[in-house]
Amino acid sequence: MKEDSRGTSTLCEEIGQKLTNRVLFANLWNCPREYGVILTSYGTIAPGAIIGAIAASLQHQNVGLNQIVNTETFERPVTIASVTHIEEVDFIIPRNEMIHDKSMSYISSPKPDLKLDNVWLTTIAGELAEMVVYQGPILDSDMQLGATGFWNNTMRPGVYYLKNQNGYFDATRAKIVSDIDGLIIASKVHTWVNDFYSLRLSQILDMYYSDNGITLFNENIKVCDRKKGFSYVVSRTLLDEQTYAASHLLAYHNDIVFKSPEALKRLVDHAIAKFSVYANDHLLTELLCRNRKRYPQVEALIVFDGSWTEEYTMDLVAALIDDLDVSMYSSKMGILHGISGQWLLNVTSSPSLAYYAISNFRNISWPTRIDLVTTLNAISNYLNKTWEARWQQHTIGSLGQAIVILAPLAQFSESEQQTILKLLKEIKHLHPDLYFLYYVSEYNSRIFQPFVLSEQDRLILGPNIDAIAQYLSTLPRTLKPVTVSKLDTEEPSKFKNKIENYISPSKSITYMLHSQHTANMKITITVHNFGYGTIKACSWNQFNSEETMACQQLNAHKEINLIDNYTCIDIRCPHIYLRIQNATSFYKCAEMECKLPDQVRYIIRMQNTYNSAEKMIFINVFVTLYLYLQLAVFNI
Repeated sequence: MKEDSRGTSTLCEEIGQKLTNRVLFANLWNCPREYGVILTSYGTIAPGAIIGAIAASLQHQNVGLNQIVNTETFERPVTIASVTHIEEVDFIIPRNEMIHDKSMSYISSPKPDLKLDNVWLTTIAGELAEMVVYQGPILDSDMQLGATGFWNNTMRPGVYYLKNQNGYFDATRAKIVSDIDGLIIASKVHTWVNDFYSLRLSQILDMYYSDNGITLFNENIKVCDRKKGFSYVVSRTLLDEQTYAASHLLAYHNDIVFKSPEALKRLVDHAIAKFSVYANDHLLTELLCRNRKRYPQVEALIVFDGSWTEEYTMDLVAALIDDLDVSMYSSKMGILHGISGQWLLNVTSSPSLAYYAISNFRNISWPTRIDLVTTLNAISNYLNKTWEARWQQHTIGSLGQAIVILAPLAQFSESEQQTILKLLKEIKHLHPDLYFLYYVSEYNSRIFQPFVLSEQDRLILGPNIDAIAQYLSTLPRTLKPVTVSKLDTEEPSKFKNKIENYISPSKSITYMLHSQHTANMKITITVHNFGYGTIKACSWNQFNSEETMACQQLNAHKEINLIDNYTCIDIRCPHIYLRIQNATSFYKCAEMECKLPDQVRYIIRMQNTYNSAEKMIFINVFVTLYLYLQLAVFNI
């Protein structure tokens, strides 16, 4: 692809150097755009090339070029339209006597042993062939590749603009990177699918572009090891052969004729030399592997007071979506209007819905303050309805729930403070394991300090926005026993109340049972392991450290009583913590709920029985009466 205006390319080059997250230039509309690309934590890629390589590998073909050319020639209709600009041709013979099919001997008769591999055609060979055919006749050895670009916004990427001083955009950097990744994955995917029939495309891409990489069946393939993976799957001989075959076919298909096979081969050699230098000097030089990032797994409800501009707020919330890893297998998010308490985003695990919601921020009545009473009432109603629905389904847990208040300029009168404080205490009484996080400034931190009611609450001073995700990443999941009154009309069933989950070998999952849920109650908690691998289940309480936790190993299909008839009648009961860890996988996780094939499935069940106040009073009266009678007997 050649951009006609050299001035436009220079302008876009300058804009790309100056562009920031919140600054847009009027001339951006005139810059060339690259479609079909996405921004990942490892840079911009073109996923279509990767998906194409995987699809080609699963239906692998290595076909003789002669066979392809002959088939295309046979199927191609003989029409005058096959001649370009026919009105401009000075005819020497009548049109009806002209031969409109390809007639060059080297074009119609390639080497009999020359074959074209569909995986290579979909990736690097096809990309370089476009350079050879479209740039080669014009630029010869000065062919260009690797055009880079810039996003309109790195927080909310929507448009990718290309920049290149020479104006050539064949084989962009995003495409070349994706071609390499596609070849690496395609070299293994057939084996993976044969060994694990339910492997999904999303799982392959998720694993490859994660810090963990693809660890199936003793493999360790990941994007940060691209250089090593590329050296294993690409040989210079095969690259030469496939690029020549792809260029041959593309030239034939586009009615482009080269002087001789040697001329075509010379251009292919130039293109491969350019690619080799570019790949070795610019693409495969850095070791990008880094420490695994720990993402929170929470349900976060966001409220903002409108202190920032629309653009800044949209960028900030977009950063939170990314930092919390809002997705089907991780965190959830909901967003409320700071004044009306209206849900701008219903609680969801869909990142697309979340980004769509913040893109609509421009269409809302922008809050000029925060009405905590209204928003807290909306949150309270949501929590009550949500837990009521969970209890009806005998579900005893959820992600840790956190309320994130973004209010760096909010102010309250003394009466408003008292009303808010009263409402917070009511919510905390019903949901003691709820976390409140107040993101404020030095200007108003004193006003929010009284709202920190428990150890679960935090006050974070701006502008350290990263502290929000850092704190949320420490939150455990919630265990909450089903209220007995909800089951009064049903037949009692032992261990009917449960929560089900999946764990990866490199992860651990912690649960907290708040002390308020254990007061005057006898609790038994069991853990059941399915046949997907082995796990270790541990428990400890708030008054002890994690070093003193008791652990039990669960083999496949094993069930244990992790906490057996725990009773606390003290005024101050400790929180109880559970942790599932040290999983080893049999690679059997095939259902849609599995994020990755190596996950291990387990169930936590809970049986709880109230020690009612009446019963305790009766026991106390009985003990008192018994002691009185004993003393009376001794006195006699």
